[in-house]
Amino acid sequence: MADNVLDPTPEGEALYELLVQLPQLTNRLRALRSDGDRGWGEGMRGFLRGLRIDGPRTVPRIARTRHVARQRIQKLADHAAELGLVEFRDNPDHRRSRIVALTREGRGTVRDLDRAMRAMAERFAPGLDVRDLDVALRVVFELTERLGEAKDRQH
Repeated sequence: MADNVLDPTPEGEALYELLVQLPQLTNRLRALRSDGDRGWGEGMRGFLRGLRIDGPRTVPRIARTRHVARQRIQKLADHAAELGLVEFRDNPDHRRSRIVALTREGRGTVRDLDRAMRAMAERFAPGLDVRDLDVALRVVFELTERLGEAKDRQH
């Protein structure tokens, strides 16, 4: 419990425990994941998956959507381009801000990563209640929204 929280609420305590557990969950997932031992972090996976879901976009737009520094996304895009997973296209709306798009190899890579994650989910899903999972998912979505709004208010 934080020193400045004299009378924590049950909701605050439960959220605190969830926030403490999520990094541990992520670390264990990372240790189990079999993605060809590419050595990628969550950043690269999220970057590629975002391009698959949202389509080609500029680096600044990707950075705004993900609430991270443009420079971080530029590094991911450059690395992915070196690997042949993305390509840079001319942007008719802006001379210097090119559009980042998945290549055929990139789309296949994202498909393979998703298949591996789905297989892992199926491996550990037995015995979990789908209603509990739905609630957990809604909570994560809500927290993501709230944290995004809080960050937007800071700027």
